[in-house]
Amino acid sequence: MDIIWGTPAQEHLPWAGMIALYLFLAGIAGGGFLTASLTDLLAKNKPSRLIKAGSLIAPSAIVLGLGLLVLDLSKPFAFWKLLIHVSTKSVMSIGTFIISAFVTIAFVYALMVWGDFLKSKTGILAKVGELAGKFSALRKPVALLGAVLALCTTTYTGFLLSAVSTNPLWSVPFLGLGVVPFLAVLFLISGVSTGLAATLIGAAKEEGLGLYKKADSVLIVLEIILLVMLYLSVNPVYFSGTMSSLFWIGVVMVGLLLPLVLSIYGMMKHRHWVMPVYGSVIVGGLCLRYFIVFSGQMF
Repeated sequence: MDIIWGTPAQEHLPWAGMIALYLFLAGIAGGGFLTASLTDLLAKNKPSRLIKAGSLIAPSAIVLGLGLLVLDLSKPFAFWKLLIHVSTKSVMSIGTFIISAFVTIAFVYALMVWGDFLKSKTGILAKVGELAGKFSALRKPVALLGAVLALCTTTYTGFLLSAVSTNPLWSVPFLGLGVVPFLAVLFLISGVSTGLAATLIGAAKEEGLGLYKKADSVLIVLEIILLVMLYLSVNPVYFSGTMSSLFWIGVVMVGLLLPLVLSIYGMMKHRHWVMPVYGSVIVGGLCLRYFIVFSGQMF
């Protein structure tokens, strides 16, 4: 199914769990890449484990998400047509172009980051590491370009749903600005938060990550504010129907309030609860995608 700007809502949109997982994994990929690349570009004391974790999460998550998306298509072998036919009227076509570029850059950046590790291996891995080392001077430009594409990828997941213009939940404008879909902003903040959380789990044994943990707490607060705004902007039936438990328990309690409380308490007591805090953030991000995708098709 292709999505054209302004597509009216159908009686039954064939979007199920695979689509929710794809949107979730695309957000994780974008957030993980942003964490790694911005650290690489801006940090004075570069935490190597954090950069390595984020650079590995990005291509892994986006490829897995694309695989699920292709499997969900009614004609999966026709997916290649989106790669060669770019239409400015098709949200999915534009998104395919952005994500294809992001996948390429994410893999290139990962090879650059992991180049020294690959050199220590034998056979083809060592040769790949040596090849990556020859282009090490391009690491920062690649990180910068990838950061832009990561932002576009994470934001696109919200644009994809909001293009269904007659769906009251999906097409809410942000602060009344018709050109800025609310879901694009919400999914951007949530994607960066979940991607950062996954990266922190991957770099759990590294010291000096207090700033990143505080940043994720800020993102959680922003997400709470955005969800309050969304609640006040649409019919309350979306939050009291069959998907209400997933929202109030999965998104709000598990995904936002629990990690926020644990994070603040942990910072006060100098405790480092990585898995409980950031695992909850990731679970909440997944629940949010499921809630938005399924609730938007029920009313």
